Amino acid sequence: MSDQNTPPGPQFPGQGGAQYPPQNQAQYQAPNAPYEQVQMGGGWQPEAPKPKRGKLIPIVAALAMVLVVAGGGIFAYGKLNGGKQPDTVLPGTAIGYLRVDLNPSAGQKLAALRFLMKFPSAKDKLKLTGDKDDLRQKIFEAIKADDDDLKDVDYAKDVEPWLGDRIGLAALPPADAKKKEPSLVFAVQVKDEKAAAKAMEKGPKEADDPVYAFTDGYMVVAETKPELDSAIATAKTSPLADNTQYKADLEKLGEPGFATLWADFAGLTKVVGEMGPAKVNPIGNGSMAAALRFDAQYVELKGFVRADQEIVAKASDASELVTKLPDTTAAAISVSGVDSSIDTLWKNLEKTGEIGEIVQGFAEQTGLKLPDDLKALLGKNLSLVVDKDASAGPKIAARLETDPAKAEPVIAKLTTLLRQQSPVQVPIETAKDGDTLVVSTDKEYAAKILENGNLGNSESFKLALPDVSGATGIAYVDFDGLNGALEAMGEKSNADVKALRSAGMVARNTGNFEGEFTLRVVAK
Repeated sequence: MSDQNTPPGPQFPGQGGAQYPPQNQAQYQAPNAPYEQVQMGGGWQPEAPKPKRGKLIPIVAALAMVLVVAGGGIFAYGKLNGGKQPDTVLPGTAIGYLRVDLNPSAGQKLAALRFLMKFPSAKDKLKLTGDKDDLRQKIFEAIKADDDDLKDVDYAKDVEPWLGDRIGLAALPPADAKKKEPSLVFAVQVKDEKAAAKAMEKGPKEADDPVYAFTDGYMVVAETKPELDSAIATAKTSPLADNTQYKADLEKLGEPGFATLWADFAGLTKVVGEMGPAKVNPIGNGSMAAALRFDAQYVELKGFVRADQEIVAKASDASELVTKLPDTTAAAISVSGVDSSIDTLWKNLEKTGEIGEIVQGFAEQTGLKLPDDLKALLGKNLSLVVDKDASAGPKIAARLETDPAKAEPVIAKLTTLLRQQSPVQVPIETAKDGDTLVVSTDKEYAAKILENGNLGNSESFKLALPDVSGATGIAYVDFDGLNGALEAMGEKSNADVKALRSAGMVARNTGNFEGEFTLRVVAK
């Protein structure tokens, strides 16, 4: 082994101010802030920090390939090729881990290319031409075009000869008492150590470049040499692959897919507690594992959560809530057992010893009593819904299974606060029937939500959410409907979003302090 070193918002019709769709509305720009506009939804996001250069350039390129592919939706899966996994050279003290297979089978590559070709920005950025494109090279060349430090790096000569098929990233507890942030260590599979070392030395050098070393067919990269040496030494005697909880979780997860994600809640919470004010873990000890997988029609993230205490309620009525919403629904979120979940979460938060001051301050500002008013408002089951029709302003509703007599006074308080604090004068309409209360921006829509609809029979819904039985939580988006609603309000939809059909997420409490979840995005 060798080593190297808000502006005022618009108002709804009939209330004055700007109307929907907005007319001649000036584009808002945050002053003196490093922000860039993101086309999807027209929102604003912080400008991404520039990565370190120098020796890590080829590694950054490889990682960027993974990120670009993941961002574009290529989550291929299948049996992994032979050879060791990154978890065999990363330490068993990891509190978080991500593994990605950079080289799926030929059939999966073909499916990935065809999937990417559906998205205009990916097709243009990567200069895709057809099924015979070398995807990894196309992505590398796209990265190179935007990075001057890569101008002398040739993919065929400097990267392809040594880059293996797998990459792993481990988050480790802080290396010393002075450092509160977790340490990040990468493991990149290599086919040729000499070629990899030569490529690592090709770019410009900087004093704070990460360090690397080769071990068991991998190049391990860390921020500092002590962190690198410690990670490699620990992995020699106690690799992540031998971590008891990790092994059990990966076995339960089954097919690892294109990418695998694992996290240790206790370890992560301890690090977060060192970085912030938290004094206790509000979700207890446990772990999470998930896999990204690809099918001809959709991209899917599927996984499970283990805990040592109840986190959410065992109620399983979410499917009844969401499937009976109107078929004109553009987006919806339904959660069952809300009141019980609030009780559980509140008890855990009280253990921090800090919730009292926060609640007292909130009560003084709002006049609300927590958690009682929150439980009275949200009730047992909750659905938030957005309609496709936004020609006269957004139609948004909350369907609450609660006692209307207890919930309405809370709504009155919130309405008063909203009208005092918000520049957007949102109309508040209600409708009720027995133990159900609907709060909406439109009176007719409120009445419509009370009726039983047939969203569950929609083809787009069934593709995104093929199994909602026993769900404690469900989220759904019809992209055509959502795009139509945005365009009615004067917003232009992103061309990439128009290539999507629907998306859905479902979560279940499976008992014994365990739960499972699935997130699926369907393309046209």
